[in-house]
Amino acid sequence: MSTDALSPMAATSLADQAYRRLRAAVREGSLRPGEKITERDLAARLGVSPTPVREALRQLVHEKVVERVGSRALRIADHSASARAEIVEAEVRLSALMARLAARHATDERLGALSETLDRAEALVGQIDRDLAEHGADADVTGRLAEVHRLLRSFHHQVEGAVGNPVLEGLLQQARAFSDEERLDLTIRLVPERAEAFRRRFRDHRGLLDALLDRDEERAEMLAAHHHREALNQLSNS
Repeated sequence: MSTDALSPMAATSLADQAYRRLRAAVREGSLRPGEKITERDLAARLGVSPTPVREALRQLVHEKVVERVGSRALRIADHSASARAEIVEAEVRLSALMARLAARHATDERLGALSETLDRAEALVGQIDRDLAEHGADADVTGRLAEVHRLLRSFHHQVEGAVGNPVLEGLLQQARAFSDEERLDLTIRLVPERAEAFRRRFRDHRGLLDALLDRDEERAEMLAAHHHREALNQLSNS
């Protein structure tokens, strides 16, 4: 049964939990594009003080989910379908460029760390497969799926960090269509019905790592572009 994303929160909730609840409210339509919002009203609806809401809104403004329209006025950003598609394309192109540059600049130490991260993710996927084979639909693999997702996000952030260009990293951060937490929420929700698509994209990481290890800039760029475009399009159409 669905719940209201803006129902009261537990007293122990922190800013990151407020952030996730507000992002969910935007995604689910509880907060509509163009709607004016205030810290005080959102805090009352979530059942917390304004402080964690203020911190959450600061992050949402940075991600362009919320926009300031005055010194105190805020509203939910109203991006057109074409604007959202352009944001996705910007992230795809920047991610592909970062993969190309990582193939050029990554140190052996960085590449070793990438290999270790992917090995850990593959080991977890193997455990998930064994659980599903043994218990079928009764297997509870949500925790392991979440950890796989975090490792794969770490993998991509490590690729970006291997370039050694903080300006490009900052541009990519600003261009992201989804935060890491929103990606996780959407992925957990979509995996059961689109398992094969997620498995295919998971396997893409090994191909990208091989291209980086081979210092093949063109292949790394091509594989990264394909991988990120497919992932973002699936999340955007969810």
